[in-house]
Amino acid sequence: MGLCLLTACGEKFTAHDRPGDSGGTSSISGAGGAREPVGGTVGEGGGGASDNNSAGSAAEAGEGGVPNESGGAGGEHTTVGAAGRGKGGAGGSNSGGSNSGGSNSGGSNSGGSNSGGSSGTVGTGGALGEPSLPSGLALWLRADHEVQAKDGLVQIWQDQSGNKAHATQVSMNARPAYLATGFNGRPTLEFDGQGQFLKLPEGFGDFSNGLTGLIVAKPTKSDCASMVEFSNGSEIDDIAMGMFQDKWTYEVESPWMQTGSVEHGAFTLYAVNHRTAGASELRINGSVLATLEMPLPVVPSSGVRSNNFVGHTLYGGGCEYFKGQISEVIVYSRTLTNAEVGVIEKYLDAHWSLSTQELPTPTP
Repeated sequence: MGLCLLTACGEKFTAHDRPGDSGGTSSISGAGGAREPVGGTVGEGGGGASDNNSAGSAAEAGEGGVPNESGGAGGEHTTVGAAGRGKGGAGGSNSGGSNSGGSNSGGSNSGGSNSGGSSGTVGTGGALGEPSLPSGLALWLRADHEVQAKDGLVQIWQDQSGNKAHATQVSMNARPAYLATGFNGRPTLEFDGQGQFLKLPEGFGDFSNGLTGLIVAKPTKSDCASMVEFSNGSEIDDIAMGMFQDKWTYEVESPWMQTGSVEHGAFTLYAVNHRTAGASELRINGSVLATLEMPLPVVPSSGVRSNNFVGHTLYGGGCEYFKGQISEVIVYSRTLTNAEVGVIEKYLDAHWSLSTQELPTPTP
């Protein structure tokens, strides 16, 4: 049986009518270290309408995009552009170095006809419409949208929420890998579990209106790790979306929910909806697997959280860096309605073709 998502279950998601494991008091403790890198300059995405840029050390290269087709790549330095998927082009019409970009077009947008020297920008055509998400976004990271990488390693993952909460890494050895066709022919970021992570800026302080988070990821190890974590230190003002003891976990300071076995062989849609009143939910692939009444995250005395990461945790007790792949992260600074959660889950399912994977229906 496939994933219980839009294309596998009809017009709406099917949720289990019994909650799974509820949480308790966190047993994850101890202190961890954290690096504090500062982001660099974010490059612009490719793909304007019929842009013809000159070749040279920083020319643009078009990529196109049914998932398994691509145009050229600009060179060693690559930035994923902002448009949707189009059809891959047939090679470079001009060259400005050893690599050629391709005169690709996708829908009404084109990736650029010239090609680059040592630094290029990748566009992605325009056939797939941009999603219209509910208001209240705190963070939105997409592996197919404005990822700046050098030599295949991610320097900046640009926030699409409008809050400029870009995920960055200045240390070459700590940068995750960018895989252009890593999942169903679409991009993903791969973390090695050995010290690769991205640093988010300080902020994420006020969740007094609730919190909703959705992540498309494929962990390949799930003993104890966070996909996304906000805190002011180990067990201090902490909010963690991740795994513990091979189960999906959501923790806010001491209260936590834990449920469902982590599937290492495929991408999973993880979602948590932390409500201002009543039971909060932990959802896996569109199914509610755990519910728990939890206090809202505190507003820190400073007003912000300073240790915020993608792929890293400050929990001790054997917790590690995240190992696996992440393709999209969406966080809201408010509770979403069930209808709003459903809209985003449907978008993520369609965008990443999650329902094409053959997996058992998730159970608590």
